[in-house]
Formats: sequence, structure tokens, C-alpha cells
Amino acid sequence: MGGMPNARPHIPRILLAFDFDRTLASDSINAICAAYGVDRSDWERDYEEPLGSHWDEIVRRGQALINMGHARDNPLSNAMFDEAADHIELFPGVMDMPDRLRSAVDAIADGIDLDFVVLSSGYDELISRTPVAQAFDRILASGFEGGDDGVMSCVKRVVGHPAKALYLEALGKGADVDGQNGPERAADYVGPDDMYVPFDQMIYLGDGLSDLQAFEFLHRVGGLTIAVAAGGSFDPGDITAPQRVDAAPPPD
Repeated sequence: MGGMPNARPHIPRILLAFDFDRTLASDSINAICAAYGVDRSDWERDYEEPLGSHWDEIVRRGQALINMGHARDNPLSNAMFDEAADHIELFPGVMDMPDRLRSAVDAIADGIDLDFVVLSSGYDELISRTPVAQAFDRILASGFEGGDDGVMSCVKRVVGHPAKALYLEALGKGADVDGQNGPERAADYVGPDDMYVPFDQMIYLGDGLSDLQAFEFLHRVGGLTIAVAAGGSFDPGDITAPQRVDAAPPPD
């Protein structure tokens, strides 16, 4: 008798998706405030809180940054993001991690690709100006609309907390995430042979409440979830069983 066929296709790829703020690096809003010479608490009091409630959190935060720039006659711009990037501190080992992990995988088996993705509610204009952009394969993040003068006028793209799970699903299936409504095709059926990365070959790393939906999705489909305990411990409060993570190491 011949051997039984392998029902599961061999797709030699592992995808690692990371939040940015407090997962790979220090807080990006603090960095922008530092570039303006403004204390974070003063920015919240003077520019964020006056906007009131019923905003999407990411849009509200972006509008408060835009308002601060106008109020200080120094608009939020590409030049300000350049300066803010200098205030970002990457956690120890972040830049070496992709090559180190690829070497570790190569020592186990040949021909396995590792994809490194930043999946963040933070703003692409800042993240892409940090060295992480050179070490990682892709950045998926919220973003601003900027004119020819480099000045930001509004938030045009939001990677909200629940949307992170959709992005993970789309990444696994190889669906488009760059369209106007991306990742709108995340729920489409994709057969096991056509997956870009099987879900149980995906890893998501985050740091807190904003990552719970991503943790839950990947936990339900067999992936690995890791909470980066930047403050020494990971305690997001009341969570459901599927939102519990597989590990919670410090950021090193």
C-alpha cells in the first residue's frame, strides 16, 4: 500500500505581526509631543480633551496633533515627523531580531520564509521614519493626508483595534489590504492550498487592550499570541479566555 496523502499542504512561511508602541518601541505620541516641546499631559488637556467625545480614538488623537501644530504656528508635517522619529527609542534587540530569527529557523529547516509586519493603530508617517522600516517587510498603520507642502490636513486611514483581527485574517489568506476599503476581502473563503500563511504559522505580538481582538482571533484559529510586558507585567484587566496570551515576556 502507498502512504497516506498529506491532507495539509506544506506552506514554508511564518508571519510575525507586531504592534509598534510599547511593543517594539517607546510611545509615538510622546515622541511627537517631545518634538513640539510639549508635555503629553498638556497636549491632552489643551488639544485632545477640548475635542469632546464620540470620536474614533485614532481620528481624535490625530486631529488633536493637527490642532496643536496649527496653534503653535508649526503645522504637523513631514518635517515634524522627521524630528519626532529622533525621539523614538527602539527596545533592545529589535533591529537584530529579524535576522536572528531567520538564522534560527534556517538552522532547523531550509527554505522557510519569515515575514515581519508592523500592524499598528499608530501613524505610518512616524513608524516609517524609524529604523524599523528597514528591518521589517511591511508597515500597516493608520495614516494622515498630506499636501504637496508636506503638511497634514486630516487622518485618512484608521487601523482600529477590531480591524487588527481583519488584517491578520487577510494577511494569512493573502488578500488585498491596500485598497480603499482594505481589508474588505478578509472573510472570503481561501482553501488550505491557497493560503499565504496558515493561521497556525502566524504570531502576533502586542502590549495591551488595543491588541485583545487580534489576540482572540489568532488564538481561535491556532496561531501564537505574545504580550510584550513593557511595564514589567501584562495585566489588561478583565479579558475572555480566548484573549489570553501564550506568553508575556519583557521587551528584550
